[in-house]
Amino acid sequence: MTLLESSRAAWEACGDIRATRRRLKRFTYGRQWDDVVRDLDGNCLSEEEYALKCGRRPLTNNLIRSLVKSVVGRFRSDLKDESGERDGRLEGIYRANRLDELDARALEEFLISGCAVQKVSYERRFEGSGVWVDNVNPDRFFCNRYLDPRGSDIRLVGMLHEMSLHEMRMRFGHNNRRRLRDISHAFSNTVAMRPRLGLLPSSPVGRCGEGVLFDAASDPSLCRVIESWTFEGEGRTGGAWHGRFFTPDGTLIDETVSPYSHGSHPFVVNLYPLTDGEVHPFIEDVIDQQRHINHLITMIDHILAHSAKGALLFPVDALPAGCSFEHAIRMWSKPGAVIPVNGRASRMPSEVVSPARSEGASQLLDIEMQMFRQISGVTTALQGQPAGSNMSASLYENQVRNSAIALLDIFGTFNSFRGARDDKAVRTVG
Repeated sequence: MTLLESSRAAWEACGDIRATRRRLKRFTYGRQWDDVVRDLDGNCLSEEEYALKCGRRPLTNNLIRSLVKSVVGRFRSDLKDESGERDGRLEGIYRANRLDELDARALEEFLISGCAVQKVSYERRFEGSGVWVDNVNPDRFFCNRYLDPRGSDIRLVGMLHEMSLHEMRMRFGHNNRRRLRDISHAFSNTVAMRPRLGLLPSSPVGRCGEGVLFDAASDPSLCRVIESWTFEGEGRTGGAWHGRFFTPDGTLIDETVSPYSHGSHPFVVNLYPLTDGEVHPFIEDVIDQQRHINHLITMIDHILAHSAKGALLFPVDALPAGCSFEHAIRMWSKPGAVIPVNGRASRMPSEVVSPARSEGASQLLDIEMQMFRQISGVTTALQGQPAGSNMSASLYENQVRNSAIALLDIFGTFNSFRGARDDKAVRTVG
């Protein structure tokens, strides 16, 4: 296989991770009724469509978003304590890249998808030349399947770029006329390939991170560039990493060597927990509870909406002569009103209030809410919610510490990722 074919194969092998990420991202940001189900006739439709078809109004109580915000907030709180412990070289890199903000967003991605990926490079940008750190969208990242949590068995790694012709000429032209001409030709060929790929200028490919294609950029005015790094042996030296940049038709537009003195690739990768090479994100554990909570809230709302509330039974013969039902209805709703009735009626008007039988669903909802907190490990104390009047301050602090211990594995793994990133940043060769 050529390097481009190997890169495509690695990209396709990561398809399950991307599909899982898209589903978990939808749940995190409130689109929690999009899972596909079958109705009684065997037709496939979304849970929202099925609920509406059954006469229910689908409601969402987004606990996952609150959960993610609480964990990220705890991380930001811990960042304040570590900021004074960095050496001078790292402090400059942190300020230039606003790494505290970048890491908070990377942690949010890590909780949702189980993927933490950053790229460290020495480049000249509008802000100047120096070491730059960028978060890499997992929808645009690929690597070979690996089993070592440290990533020591990665042999191919890369990402997809979308570049304008001006950016391609600036990054890969190296002020060489022949190279600039070849890059312009490669850009034109890539744009010409678009009709063969079945893409129209109005195609929503890539919107909101969904439908990203290996061969084509989401914006018709941009060019897809595939960056691939491979580990290549060099006899007794042990080998080194080489990076190459391709267009989708296989044209090599640039190549480079590792920017590090130790010869590594520029990516820092951590997939969680990587048991037998599998990724199982933090959010995945609470998806079923979130779905059940939404269904219970929708059921309770449906029961309350369809129970009798203040229904008036007004016998026809109780209406006196000269009085209409509309007049009686208006009088009934007014405090202190006088309602004329026919005293010889078979029975007097009465109001019917039917109790909503939702006690069982409400109790089950409370159980699901408790299970959600137990499974996630994020208690109300960690979220900063006020303690009950009968809870002592020491007990409240103990609950906060215990909840933090439940998240220790998440924070430890992510901080290990940040440590590997910092090591690459200070050892980048300009």
